[in-house]
Amino acid sequence: MSRVAAPWSAGWPAAWTSAATRTLMVAGAALLARLLTVEVGGLAFLYLPHAWLQEVAGYQPPAGNFWFQTLVGPWAHWDGYWYLSIAHLGYAGRPLAAAFFPLYPYLLRLLGGSVLLGLLLSVACYTAGAVLLYRLAAAELSSSAAWGTVLALAFFPTAFYYNALYPEALVLLLTVASFSSARQGRYGWAGMLAGVAGFASVDALFLGIPLLYYLWSRREPWPRWLTLALVPSGVLAFMGLLQWRFHNALQFQSVQGYWGRALHAPWYTVIQAVVQFRHYLPLVLSFRHLYNTHQPIDTLSNVWNLVFLVAAILLIVLAIRRLPPPYWLYALGILLLPVFDPSAGVPLMSFPRLMLAAWPLFMGLGDWFSRRPRAVYPYLWLAGAAGAVLISLFATAHWVA
Repeated sequence: MSRVAAPWSAGWPAAWTSAATRTLMVAGAALLARLLTVEVGGLAFLYLPHAWLQEVAGYQPPAGNFWFQTLVGPWAHWDGYWYLSIAHLGYAGRPLAAAFFPLYPYLLRLLGGSVLLGLLLSVACYTAGAVLLYRLAAAELSSSAAWGTVLALAFFPTAFYYNALYPEALVLLLTVASFSSARQGRYGWAGMLAGVAGFASVDALFLGIPLLYYLWSRREPWPRWLTLALVPSGVLAFMGLLQWRFHNALQFQSVQGYWGRALHAPWYTVIQAVVQFRHYLPLVLSFRHLYNTHQPIDTLSNVWNLVFLVAAILLIVLAIRRLPPPYWLYALGILLLPVFDPSAGVPLMSFPRLMLAAWPLFMGLGDWFSRRPRAVYPYLWLAGAAGAVLISLFATAHWVA
């Protein structure tokens, strides 16, 4: 009897159970973070002053009962209305819609185009992405570093966008899956997943960095290098769609002028960010200005935008020290893109949200936490407090990122 029991307890079934338990724990932690975000957003929606909702051409914001407006409705604010409008109306006749890549709104359309299902889609993609990120970090670093990675990302101040009707959660899932496939030598899958991710975000083009690195460092035969051609396929497909609708394949870039974006040297962006920070800091410290009841003021975000830039610099330095080159090169490319393309009046517009796409930053931070476990607690307190403020702003229709 003992000969049968011993192998069972020590063999692959036990390992499978351990892996399943870890997966459930990661998924549970990810879901708990998202539920806390919904709670904070709902309380803010109930008790804090609201700004005017941004209007989207040809689309009326969805209405609903008290519970819908409190728990679900706030997560469709800002770009969420654009994605909803694309799900229902498409791109035709609305040039500004070209700024928003189509995969996420098309998935919304397949699900019926409701805000609730969009929220569930985002949370589901984030949860799956967190599990894959944990496995990647555990394979590259250690299980303790992987846990630190999951916690660092889950409670990052702008992680509430993983709740919103934004593509951030979908992009996380696809890019981590592509990166992991490239690391495992599954180059065809890596290229295909990168192509699909490119139909959701232009940042997916940077997935060519890890794929190229692994192909080169492993001296793979040249036929496998052809998988690199799959990386831009999603972006090219979107460009084809724009050519059909607007006769301009680069409409997604051309329309950025509406938000005052233009190419500049990175030092120009940083200098302007510092100038705007100093100008708007007194206003951010005023509750009346921060939670105004009129038109949302996007210029106030200049204050926290610079803070996030400093944090990104520290995190990329940490990533360079602790991660192999394909990770930090991928993250660096994503961080530099908005720095080279600033917006007039808000040089680092959306930078705190765009940091989420540079998820290797959180692997470096997770590895640092694994060596200094007590550092997790001040991070959670500080990130949680900052996140609560930003969640409250987003839920009440004020501009965040």
